[in-house]
Amino acid sequence: MAEKEAEIRAVAQLADHVRWVREWPDKPTWRDRFHRWVYPELYRFDWAATPSRPWVDRPAGAFERTGWRIRAAYFGSDLVFEVEYVVCDLCELGWVESPYSYEGYKRCGLGSAALRSLRRAYPGLQWHTGGGHFRESEPFWKSVGVDVPGGYAQRERCHHVEPRRAR
Repeated sequence: MAEKEAEIRAVAQLADHVRWVREWPDKPTWRDRFHRWVYPELYRFDWAATPSRPWVDRPAGAFERTGWRIRAAYFGSDLVFEVEYVVCDLCELGWVESPYSYEGYKRCGLGSAALRSLRRAYPGLQWHTGGGHFRESEPFWKSVGVDVPGGYAQRERCHHVEPRRAR
């Protein structure tokens, strides 16, 4: 029981480390691949220990959502949280969708920490969601939307982010 409580406290500390974000490139260049091949020791990652940068920013599925990214948190080798997002610098708008904490890691503050991290990384944007909120998630969105420009209210994405489809 004490071990589980210690793990929950350690996971909750991830929320305090939202500045520790590793950026994953959209596409590795030939130079990245060459360096990985020549210097493999620099690219080894010890998943047994909590990474020095437990938050990761990576592209979303390449074919599914062009331009979208995922902010994720890892605890050791476990993926514990993910949220998809996209920003439009021209319109000064950002959208988040599908925040999800995996089983055993819910209610640790990871969702609000990830959203805070995105607001820090992209200052001055209004933040919205693209879809409606489930009834059970409305308290979450209300609490994280306090004093946030846009308040995570539902709003269609602009044409810079999601081109209009021909009819």
